[in-house]
Parts: sequence; structure tokens; C-alpha cells
Amino acid sequence: MGDGRVPKKDLVGAVQAVLGTLRLKIAPGLPLAEVLAKELESFRVKVTADRNESFESWRERDHVDLVLALALAVWTGERLGPRPARRLPLGLGRQP
Repeated sequence: MGDGRVPKKDLVGAVQAVLGTLRLKIAPGLPLAEVLAKELESFRVKVTADRNESFESWRERDHVDLVLALALAVWTGERLGPRPARRLPLGLGRQP
């Protein structure tokens, strides 16, 4: 989509892909790590009789914005890939 919008199915698919390949880990020390984990567990995709996808819990509950934020971050990371490591000029970044 050239207008900057991303279909929900693309966002959900990106999260499903990294969860399915065990590439996503939630740091237990994050303030809302447990809430995010519960939201991910309760998030469901339903396919209707006419083959349309419906995303249960999407923007319907208190912290589902965590799922949306995660989905946007994962989708962006999957599209853009990892950033190359930035090399510091020789001598910088060293401790005496």
C-alpha cells in the first residue's frame, strides 16, 4: 500500500511468523511483559464463511495496543531487516 497504511493481516502475519519460528522473545523484565504475553495468547484470527479474516481482540481490550505496537515493530523489522553495525573510528569507544 503506497499510502503508508499496512493491512492488519500483514501485521498479524509478521507476528505469527516470528512466534512460529521462535524468533520472538519477550524480556521478562519489561514492565508489561506478562500483559503482552497474555494478550498474544488470547489474540485470535477467524476466517468467516465468505473467507474474510476477522481479528478478535484487535483494539477491543485494555492492553491490545501492546499487540499492535509489537506487530508494527515486527513488521517493520521484517521488511527493513537488521541494521548493519555502526563502526566507530579507531580509538573511539575504548576504555582507558
